[in-house]
Amino acid sequence: RSQQYDKIWTNLAANANAEYDKTRLFLIGDSFFDAEEYGGKESYVPYFSQLSLKKNWDFFNLSLAGTSIENHRQIWNQINDKPNNIYVFSIKVHDVTKLTDSSRITTAEEKKTPTEEIQFEPIDLLRKSDVLYLLKDLLHQLFMWFNHTPLPNTHLYKSIVEPSDEDLDRLAEFLCYLETRKGKVIILVNYPFNFRYKEEKLEQFKIFRFFNKLPCKNINVLQSPTLVNKKESVDWRNVHPNSTSMRAIFNHIKEELN
Repeated sequence: RSQQYDKIWTNLAANANAEYDKTRLFLIGDSFFDAEEYGGKESYVPYFSQLSLKKNWDFFNLSLAGTSIENHRQIWNQINDKPNNIYVFSIKVHDVTKLTDSSRITTAEEKKTPTEEIQFEPIDLLRKSDVLYLLKDLLHQLFMWFNHTPLPNTHLYKSIVEPSDEDLDRLAEFLCYLETRKGKVIILVNYPFNFRYKEEKLEQFKIFRFFNKLPCKNINVLQSPTLVNKKESVDWRNVHPNSTSMRAIFNHIKEELN
């Protein structure tokens, strides 16, 4: 999706970076902002488009399913910052381990997994067939029901419960860079919407504590379980928000913008 995302930016760049004082609203994210091709009945795009029209703002949709936090960081670096800019940025918790060192570029060769390093552990085998993928989803639900945590040793578990300090340091560096923006920055941290989170257990999630204690005070961080926590997803296996979740979260963001 990187090439498609670059093309979207190329088409918007001239107006997005034009020298004028009108308020510009940038929606930056992935399928959690626009999940229509993943089965969602709605996306956030019409909500923010209509809000911008009502407020007489210019709206720039930089949300594309299949993009990652790395793609989004590259877009951030190309937007000319203005005091009147408003940025609404989606980060899904699955991405917190995927941010690379900003001081270097990952080569194509480095992205490949050497054959000799492939380990066929039981959790890896869960990805090999639809039946086993279904089993993994069921186990996630059972663990969340009884233990209030995702299935251990999965990517989701490592992203939410035990992300590495190195991954969080890279994320904090990126987010504190966003703090230097002159415009208003709102970050929505999206957790899977097909789970219900026990409020007292959220503090045990390392990623939840990280965002709550983020030292970058000039950005507004919203974590989805604190806004919507009723298993309002597209369906029981689909992690994306349904229309009810989207509307509730949009209304909250709208209040932050007023």
